[in-house]
Amino acid sequence: MWKFIPGDRRIAVMRARLRTILLLLFSFSAVHADDKAPVTIPVAKKADELNRVQPVTVQGTVENPTGYSLETLVDGLNQANLQEAFRLLSSEYIKREDLDYLSLNRAAMQGILERLDFGAMLLTEASRSAQNSPYPFLSARIDDQIAYIRFGKFNRDELSSFDSVITEFREEEKIKTLILDLRSPQAQAEFTIASEILSRFRPPNELLFKIRRPGNERPTLFPSKPNAVSWGREIVILVDKETGNVGEIIAAVLQRKNNSLVIGEKTKGLTVEYRDVPIGEDRILRYAIAEVILEDESSIFQKGITPDLPTPAELESKHEVFEKINQQTPLSKFLFQKERPRMNEAALVAGTDPELEYYLAKSNGRKTEWDEQLPEDRVLQKAVDILRTRDFLDSGKRRKRRL
Repeated sequence: MWKFIPGDRRIAVMRARLRTILLLLFSFSAVHADDKAPVTIPVAKKADELNRVQPVTVQGTVENPTGYSLETLVDGLNQANLQEAFRLLSSEYIKREDLDYLSLNRAAMQGILERLDFGAMLLTEASRSAQNSPYPFLSARIDDQIAYIRFGKFNRDELSSFDSVITEFREEEKIKTLILDLRSPQAQAEFTIASEILSRFRPPNELLFKIRRPGNERPTLFPSKPNAVSWGREIVILVDKETGNVGEIIAAVLQRKNNSLVIGEKTKGLTVEYRDVPIGEDRILRYAIAEVILEDESSIFQKGITPDLPTPAELESKHEVFEKINQQTPLSKFLFQKERPRMNEAALVAGTDPELEYYLAKSNGRKTEWDEQLPEDRVLQKAVDILRTRDFLDSGKRRKRRL
């Protein structure tokens, strides 16, 4: 986690405030480009030259002439530079009456939240309650050798369902691989759930991860626990940008300890514990107070997990698949889509027309099973394709050895 000394905290707040004010002023300048009002700005070629440049007066719209990002330029200012910038803006800017004390404080808060990204955020009651995943726990058998489990909200009810399903899958000796889908958009869940799920995949009394809080030298340890239900076969993990804190912990531990293949998109790095504090009417400040540390002392907060097999996919398509599954559409329909019969050489030889039934139905205005174009789940499809291809190649090698 980050640590500030008092002086650094003051400078950070001032930089965030100035950055937000400058963004607002640049937006104002673009809107009022026809006013041709002279605006005084410091022009510098490098960030370290900001201490010694002289003011230059330009006409019309103001744009960033340096090639540096605004954040880089602001970070090049020390406390004296920041105070001078505030003094100039509050005394000489053409709309200086807009820069009152309340506006400056709001700019500071906006700038800090933008810099901290999801380390801190401002919520409403509606947005906080809407952060729970709308999708339930799901399990399915994809084929004789592949099983599938998707967590929804990562709660204790789902943990019980998980144990029941794992027990059923273990009884099927042909099942070699479990696809563990961690892409449900449940941003926050209890860390104890992560440790209990991982205990089904790891031997007992093994350190899985720990929680470290600023100012507390003794982290909270999360070891694996003995469990009657376990899975010792292969695991393939699916992740994406919506994978939450518990999903990221599970993926990170299994990727390192089980050498599990991770497929999908890079995650955000939400592995922190938040505190929610009401600070105004329907305004809640959520901020990180503790960070997850893996066994090797590494952190994935704001770094995320990089998949072994990156697979970009549209979130809208994934949500559409999840919704249709909720409406009782079988998972297999999205993986093994039946192609419409086409005229081919065998049909010509046999004197038949495999397309006849389709065209008769269309001419009579009847719907056919090929009319609906189902959405794609590219990440899950790739996982299944890889596993089935590997199994096919392995079976070929076994046949050769027998010959």
